[in-house]
Parts: sequence; C-alpha cells; structure tokens
Amino acid sequence: MAWAIVPAAILPGISLTLMLAGGRGTSEGLGPTAVPAAIVLVALPFLWYVTYAVLHTVNAYVALVDGAVVVRNWARRLTTVERPGFLIRTHIDSSGIAGEVLIVGDDHAAVMLNPRQWREAELNRVWRNAALQQQPGGMPTPRELHRRYPTIRIPLYIRHPGIVYTFWTLLVILYIGIVVNVFARI
Repeated sequence: MAWAIVPAAILPGISLTLMLAGGRGTSEGLGPTAVPAAIVLVALPFLWYVTYAVLHTVNAYVALVDGAVVVRNWARRLTTVERPGFLIRTHIDSSGIAGEVLIVGDDHAAVMLNPRQWREAELNRVWRNAALQQQPGGMPTPRELHRRYPTIRIPLYIRHPGIVYTFWTLLVILYIGIVVNVFARI
C-alpha cells in the first residue's frame, strides 16, 4: 500500500524542489540548498510512514505454534498466549479511533489486535487452527478492559486519545510553520 503512494509523492517533490531552487517573481530562490529543504519537507514525513509500513510487514505476525498463539508487533515485541481459551471481537468505548479490536487470551495473558493492521486471511487461519470461536465482547472502556485483562497492552491512542490528538496537532502545526517559513524565503 505504501509503495502505491510513491508516484503521487515524487512529482510534487520534484516540483517543490525546482520551485525552491529557482524562486518565483523577484525572489532568487534557495539555489542548491533547495534539495535538502525539499527532502525535509516532502521526503522525511513520507519516509516515516513507509518505514512503519515496511517494519509492520516484515516484523509483525500472528501464528499458532504448538498450541500457543504467538503475536509479534512491528517493533518485534513478542507476546505468547500459551493455551488460548477465548477470542473476543469488541468495540472499545473510547473517544479515540479504536474501532473494532480482537482480544485473544487465557487465564494468564491476553493480547489485543487491531484487525485493520493484520491480513484477514492470516488471522482467520490462526483462529480456525486454534479452534477459537469469536465471541461478542460488548463495548468496554479502556479501563474496564485493563481490569478484565491485566496483562493486555492497550495502545496510547485508545487509552488517552486527547494527548495523542494534541501531540499530532502540534506536530502538524509545527510542520506547516516550517513549510510556510521556507516558502516565505523564496
């Protein structure tokens, strides 16, 4: 998916570089320093996204190994549910963008999966091989979910969406400020 966006990002990047280098109207432009400026403005945010997508594709997996469900996320954090006893499909009552999540676990460990980040066929194969039936889970809040399953790791964007939204908003404002200042110099 990330590679499909590459052509759409290259043309505006080249156009931005040429415009920064040559200037417009009475502006002299940035000359050769336009290339690093364009890389910072266009390529770095895009590369951050592509890096996450590649790391997720390469590192993340869900598998059934000797009767245990093994989950490894994009950061290579490994979680093992030894004897999975339940699979719950639920929505989380949060002002975040959680959507539907899957919770698989036993008496000792539970892991939460966002089905949008995994291949559906891979997940269905694991659940079928583990002979786990999906159960509805109601609509718990993140706090209730953590109380029910103490070992579960709930992402920050679900537990504290206001903090995450504020962080990303400030980051976007900072990025826009940098872009505006670079264009103001042309």
